Amino acid sequence: MDLTAFLDEFRAEAAEHLRALDAQLLKLERDPSDPAPIREMFLSAHTIKGGAAMMGLEDARVVAHAMEDVLAYLRDQRQPLDDETADLLFRTLDVLRELVERSSPGDAVPDAAISELAASLRQRASGGATAEAPPIAQQAASPGAPRALLVEDSPTVRLLAKRQLARVGFEVDAVADGGEALALALANPYQLVVTGIETRGLRGLDLAAALRAEPSYRHVPIILMSSGENEAHRRRAAEVGVQAYLRKGSFGQRLLAETAARLLALREA
Repeated sequence: MDLTAFLDEFRAEAAEHLRALDAQLLKLERDPSDPAPIREMFLSAHTIKGGAAMMGLEDARVVAHAMEDVLAYLRDQRQPLDDETADLLFRTLDVLRELVERSSPGDAVPDAAISELAASLRQRASGGATAEAPPIAQQAASPGAPRALLVEDSPTVRLLAKRQLARVGFEVDAVADGGEALALALANPYQLVVTGIETRGLRGLDLAAALRAEPSYRHVPIILMSSGENEAHRRRAAEVGVQAYLRKGSFGQRLLAETAARLLALREA
């Protein structure tokens, strides 16, 4: 088997472990005190680290190793998952996925962004706080900024999504309940709606359908977030006029921000 075939095999195996990391992190986020997902995540990170080292993918090895250290710290110290660490791990999964897809054997020393991420992970693994993202207050939307309604029952995913929408200029109202979201939408004009599928009360797809029945929301962009791939959900989303269907967790927080900004620009064009 030649090097290219080995690399393809590594990428396929790593992709499976990244999906497992994604699923376990979402499970851990829902129950931060459950140690089982941490153990599973540690094994997946360890496997990716070993494969990356064998293939000479130094940047992927460094990030996977640092992630492994954070998970070992949470496991050994019996630490529950906090929002800051969850944010860091979500970002790490996105970076690892990109590194696995584009890395070439023999890559040189990791670039500054990779080194910075690894340093943040190592700091968390030693019990220290990670570098904080700029507070939302410092990212305040300008007067007249577009307003977004965010509906997500997971506190961590809700926080991450709110940060990303704020960073591209949205003023964000975030709630966990679909019924509450519908009441807010009917009382206030929003230029964007982002909703998870499994929201409390009124479910995300039903919320989208209810909004589309309102003349004032007939053309407002709606983004649906899902924790997994579901063809029935995709079909229903298309039927009710949802413009984008994204994976949460490792769906790529940058992708949410970019998609939101693009949909708003298309509407205003």
